[in-house]
Parts: sequence; structure tokens; C-alpha cells
Amino acid sequence: MNSNKYNLRIFYAGLCLAILFSSCSKSFIDGQKPTNAASQADVFASAENVRIYFNGIYRTMRSQWISTDGSAGNSTDAWGYNSVMMARDVKGTDIVMPANNWYYFDYENDNREPTYRRTRFTWYFFYELVNQINVLIDGTQKSAGITDVEKTPLIAEARALRAYFLFELAREFSFPFGKDPNAKGVPVYTEPAADTTKGNPRGTLTQTFAQINDDISYAVQNLSAGQILSDQVDLNVAWGMAARIYLEQGRWADAETAAKNAIQGHDLDPTNYPNNYNGVTSSEVLWALPQTTENGGQSLYYGTPSSFFVQDGSGYGAFFMSKSLVNSFSMTDVRNTFYVYDDDDSQPDWAGTNKFGTTAGSYGDVDMINGTTVPLKTIDFNESLNMMRVGEMYLIEAEAKARQNEGDAGDVLFTLQSNRDPALTAKSGNTGQALIDEILLERRKELYGELGIDWLDDKRLQLPIDRTTSNHPIPYNYLIPANDPRFNLKIPQSELQANKSMTQDDQNQ
Repeated sequence: MNSNKYNLRIFYAGLCLAILFSSCSKSFIDGQKPTNAASQADVFASAENVRIYFNGIYRTMRSQWISTDGSAGNSTDAWGYNSVMMARDVKGTDIVMPANNWYYFDYENDNREPTYRRTRFTWYFFYELVNQINVLIDGTQKSAGITDVEKTPLIAEARALRAYFLFELAREFSFPFGKDPNAKGVPVYTEPAADTTKGNPRGTLTQTFAQINDDISYAVQNLSAGQILSDQVDLNVAWGMAARIYLEQGRWADAETAAKNAIQGHDLDPTNYPNNYNGVTSSEVLWALPQTTENGGQSLYYGTPSSFFVQDGSGYGAFFMSKSLVNSFSMTDVRNTFYVYDDDDSQPDWAGTNKFGTTAGSYGDVDMINGTTVPLKTIDFNESLNMMRVGEMYLIEAEAKARQNEGDAGDVLFTLQSNRDPALTAKSGNTGQALIDEILLERRKELYGELGIDWLDDKRLQLPIDRTTSNHPIPYNYLIPANDPRFNLKIPQSELQANKSMTQDDQNQ
């Protein structure tokens, strides 16, 4: 981990400001204590203070992030967790970019060199978060002021996050687990970084996932349901993380069970889909990152999704929709949120989506492809960012069942399909590979613009990225072969230079 020593300063100088200025008694800041930091003893004096530290971690995930040494982040296409997912979206098949804009190098699938912003941002963003989690776990374990009963759920929540951050790193910097479990993984850290930390080796994917699996297993055994805020990881979210992690490894039975567990107490909600579940009030949403510009809140502003999807001139208006995806929706599907922007359906800007943004302040109506007329949405700096929804869990369960040749896989899929399309009266009857293909298409229809699901699935399942049958502009209407090196980001050059446990041989192709 490059520049390990500076990561601890996030703990002292950044997250702890909340303790000093937002929630502490006068006695806490009396005396000669610094005005811009809190000591480790103060932060880990109580479970309540650890919760404030957690709040800082969650804020880092959704904020306009910049690394503590200023070498990564701080750019419209590298602002917090959402930037990771939007980069994945444009690298796949379903989002079309007609012209140069933010994320265009990702759209070209060449934004991966060791000195590029995408590479440095993704690596340092997640590893800073891993280190913050390790500081939290270490401090909580050693605390004399926190009871064992209080420590267990705090550590479980932290380990769920660590599992997921390592999982995200593996998805970006390694080949898929299914290709070769003994291929190179990513460095694993479970202790706080210090000045003497020399860095850990890449190891294998098997070793990387051993830690991921251990962490997420501990989390689901020791967390309970019930969030304080929508961005908090509770038992449902941890099970949802487990479902994704197990699906990645082809652990079909475990993925099925985890997906079922994740949605306990939650329901499908078709009504709020056309608004992308904005406001995180729907039972459909398991995990989301809120945004607000009010009362000292936090927003990505022009880095937010609607800035790129809305086409009313209020944002960048950079993302349009693939014709092949748009044409896969029925007219009665509530997810059919598309409208014609350019009458020529061969053009990259043929169709836009009205899924993102807000109708407040919209300048007019738009005729939708499904025959309705609705207000055209405008940019929303307060829109919430979906991280996990019930619909995805149904699709994970359906795929896991189909991979095990369980006869009711089609029934699970139809539960979601009929919820989204009330005119659908019968399931397809597909079996085998045809059913799996149907499920994978449904994942794209359900989750486009949220998680980069088509790119993630192509990589996970060792499939090509095929843009040749849709309206992507020349020269980007290409086919990238399965397991092509372009699926992997390269390791930052600065990391290879600083980490004594890695050499240039550890670099991705």
C-alpha cells in the first residue's frame, strides 16, 4: 500500500473533526487538546464515538474524495464510490457516449494505465477505506471503555465493509475468480498501516477471497437488521454483499441463500422505479448513499448521475442509451423510461432515459417511447445513490438456482418480471442456458445506470463486450474478447515503486 503512513492522518485530521465539533460535550475539548484532531483514546472511549468514526467512513464513500497526499481523486469522474460504478457503466454495452466528456476514456476502455487518474483513484480510494476500517477494528478491539457485547456488532460491520472493499479491488485489478483462482489477487491488509509498513504482496485470488469470505462470514453471523441511516451496513446489507461475493466465486447454493436472507423485511416496489428510488424511503432499497445540499450536507454536485443522464441542458448530458437495451423492454414495463432524442435510431444519441434526476424545475414534458408524456427530468444534486436493491437479490437467487438446475429458477425470475410489467401473465418457460441468458438480460434491464452490471457480468462470466449490434459510435462499436487485459486496471506505478513486496512482474498486462 503506497504511502501507508499518511493514511492514518485521515483518522486523526479528517473523520475526527465530527467528534470535536458536532457531538461532544465541553469537557471533551477542554484543556490543551488540538482543535483539528482527536486522540485514539478519545475516539475509542465508547461505542458512541466509534459510531461517529463510522459516519466519517460512510461520508468518505459518498464524498468528493481526494487522497490524503492529493495524488488521486478530486475530479468530476473520480468523486467517491459513485465514480467507480459510473466508470463500469460506460465500459460496457448499455450506455452510449456520442462525444468526448467526463468518463470518455473509460468508455474507450483504455483508461487503465498505471499513471492514469482512474487507476490511481480506484486503488487509493479503496485502500484508504480499508485502512480506516483496520484502524477502527484495532481501536475497538483494544478499547477498555467498550464492552464485549458492544464490540461484536461494531467489528462485524467493519469487517463487512473490509470484505466488500477488498472484493471491489479484486473486481477491478484481477481477472475473474472463475478464470483462475490461482491468478494474482490484490494485497490484503488487516492491520493499521504504520511508518514501518512495507506493503503486502498481491498473493493469489484464492488468498484474497479467503480473507473476503472470512470477513463477510463473521459479519452475517454477528450483525442484526436495522439501519440508523440508509448508508449503514446492517445484516440485510451484509447478506446482500455476501450474495454478490458468492456469485462471483460460483458458490451457487451460498449465493442463493444469501440473496434470500438479504431481502427479509423488504419488498419489491415497482412504483418508485421510474424515479430510481430517489430519497431512500422505499422498502426496495437495501443500501444507499444519501446526498443533500442542505444544512451542511454533502453532494457530488456535477459528479452525480443525473448530471450525465439528463438531457435538458442542466448538466453534462453525456450518457445516452444503447438501442439494443431499449428495444428489450415492453411498452408496459415500468422500467421503460426512455424517450427518443434523435429520430435516427442508428445515431449514438438516439435515446435518452428519464430514470435519473428530479422533475422540480423541469422546463417541459417529453414523449416517452412507451406512449406516455411526462415531465423531462433535470439535474438533482440531492439524489440518493443506490448501492443495493431487492430487485438485484431476486436476480441473484434466480441465477444461482438456474446454475444448480433448480426447477423453480424461472418462477423466481417471473416474480420480478411480473412485478415490473403487470401485463406479463406467464413466464417464458426457458430452461438451461436460455434461462441464464434471460436472467442476465433482466439484470441489465433492472440495474442499468446504477452498478455497471453489464460490464461486471461480462467480466465475471468471461464474456466479451459486444457493441457491434447497437448504436455505439465508430470507432467504439467494437467487440472486446472475453478475458481481454482491458477488463483489468493496471496497478498504479507509484504503488509498485513504494511497495517493497511487489515488483514490475506484478503489473497487469
